Amino acid sequence: MSKTFVEVAESVGVDEKTVRNVFKDYVALKEREYQFETPKWLGIDEIHIIRKPRLVLTNVERRTIYDIKPNRNKETVIQRLSEISDRTYIEYVTMDMWKPYKDAVNTVLPHAKVVVDKFHVVRMANQALDNVRKSLKTQMSQKERRTLMRERFILLKRKHDLNERELFLLETWLDNLPALKEAYELKEEFYWIWDTPDPDEGLLRYSQWRHSCMSSNYKDAYKDLVRAVDNWQEEIFNYFDKRLTNAYTESINSIIRQVERMGRGYSFDALRAKILFNEKLHKKRKPRFNSSAFNKAMLYDTILSIGLK
Repeated sequence: MSKTFVEVAESVGVDEKTVRNVFKDYVALKEREYQFETPKWLGIDEIHIIRKPRLVLTNVERRTIYDIKPNRNKETVIQRLSEISDRTYIEYVTMDMWKPYKDAVNTVLPHAKVVVDKFHVVRMANQALDNVRKSLKTQMSQKERRTLMRERFILLKRKHDLNERELFLLETWLDNLPALKEAYELKEEFYWIWDTPDPDEGLLRYSQWRHSCMSSNYKDAYKDLVRAVDNWQEEIFNYFDKRLTNAYTESINSIIRQVERMGRGYSFDALRAKILFNEKLHKKRKPRFNSSAFNKAMLYDTILSIGLK
């Protein structure tokens, strides 16, 4: 499961086609016998592999892969969710702002709460600020642009994460560019919404931020973010229930890409099987029994026992 077909063929001394056939039979057996635990917190995302976007489902609470399907169509999501016999166990479903996902979940899991990944939302605030930065740079001289070297990385970081040098540079830029300062403060204030554990306080902070944003000179830069939060407000602020995100699902996507790179030419079914049925890739293993440490402990107990006698 963790090696390419070519590697196995060369090490065993058989034709690669034989390895593929054995693999296919093995996967068919695993499909029949393998039972995945129904997630209490289900993650839904997609990954673009083998020239198409594919549906990825994860168990966010247990941090395991749940399934991968050949496309992310609404009908495919509905069908897969309908196949879960104990689907009433699912309490939360994390996702990005993709309406077919929400519609599918509301159809099959009307009892479950949809949670929009917070990081997809705050990323839009960063994008809005970056668009303002780019626009301002077009109005600057070459010399002025050089003074803003590497500014993007500093502007997009949280202010409290900056070191002394970065904080000095930031304050210098903002003092000299009031327009940039206004856009930057809107970004920081939006992040501030998520720093409270209280959902009511979070909603109040958003209301205050929205009013400031609509009264600012850069409301057009942030209009997509405002529209997104207005349209998905309930699902976005469900984050405060358990502070759930889709971070684990994103990490699984990086593993899927690694497997795809390792075996160029894999079919989707082969790639799916190598992810689903390779426990090393998606299950937390318990620490192995340390026989050396155990033997030393036993020897110490024996010596201590003899000494006491």
